[in-house]
Amino acid sequence: MPTKQTKPKIVDFRQGQEELHRALREGMLDAATRLLTEEGPAALTVRKVAEAVNCSTTLLYSLFGGKDGLSNALYLEGFARLKREFAANPPQSHTAAGNLGLQRVTTLAGIYHRYAKQNPSYYMVMFGDAMAGFVPPLESRKQAWESLAVLIDAFDECMQAGALPRSNPTDAARLLWAAMHGAISLELKGYYLKTERADELFNAAVQAVLRSLQVGPDPQTNK
Repeated sequence: MPTKQTKPKIVDFRQGQEELHRALREGMLDAATRLLTEEGPAALTVRKVAEAVNCSTTLLYSLFGGKDGLSNALYLEGFARLKREFAANPPQSHTAAGNLGLQRVTTLAGIYHRYAKQNPSYYMVMFGDAMAGFVPPLESRKQAWESLAVLIDAFDECMQAGALPRSNPTDAARLLWAAMHGAISLELKGYYLKTERADELFNAAVQAVLRSLQVGPDPQTNK
């Protein structure tokens, strides 16, 4: 019985090049991540990243467009990691009353705080001045805010369920983020001498925002 001949595999040069570039880019980003987390932002130079993957700085420039491109990739990676942390803690099932009150919001705040403490270098790339002179492009900033959309959804659920007065859930999420970021920035820069004090002040900031939202806008001033 004659054997069935298989057709020879057709090599697609362009596809092969794209796969190679994608693999190289991911390898360089991994190396940059290691440098960032193990040695801090000061160690993150084009030369050191190129050395870490045994390639030329010219190749790194061609794949990322220089240090700003690499910084932008790390910026987006930091938010992607935060988004995965939120996704790993999905909302609990609703209670018979129809909602879990503000529990989901405080849970998300705790996840955000833990992420910042466990990934301080990434957090400083995302929200601080770790990358001197780097300004995230508008599109990257839009993607970054989308990572915090889970906070908006949580506030919207609370408002629909009556746990909070009706207002703009996006504004509520921004207000909470501002309070969280302020407390965390002071913590990461070493302004608190005791860890317990940092945790206490972070939780107090979160609760202060939630209390202000529970009061709602002043009907006399519409504020």
